[in-house]
Amino acid sequence: MSVGYELVDRTADIGVRVWGPTAEEVFEQAALALFSLVCDPLDIGEVESVDVELEAGSMDLLLAAWLNELLHVFEARKLVLSQFDLLELGEHVLRARVSGEPLDTSRHIVCGGVKAATLPELSLEQRDGGWEGFVLLNV
Repeated sequence: MSVGYELVDRTADIGVRVWGPTAEEVFEQAALALFSLVCDPLDIGEVESVDVELEAGSMDLLLAAWLNELLHVFEARKLVLSQFDLLELGEHVLRARVSGEPLDTSRHIVCGGVKAATLPELSLEQRDGGWEGFVLLNV
């Protein structure tokens, strides 16, 4: 199974469909999709790292919590992220190290605002030798 993501237009939201051979790759692709909507992802270095630890009731809820935590890192620290390394991913736990650089509006093209990853239509499941997920982003 290949790895990737696609953005799906919805009224007042953007859907993100992600897929990959492993659940970790699905989470990484979801993060890349998220930041493709925040800032030009080709012009972000890996200057600063942040450790992320999350718990949730299920892996699909963990996917939404992951994206919301990345949005929090962006908003609170003004850190544009480009690298997402999953160190541990279980049914209820995620540990990761994410990297990027401080937002510099003279160099970074801010693409728009994502408010949150939402729960309607949220899914994450194993299928056809890989994993596939879907999440709606409120923009």
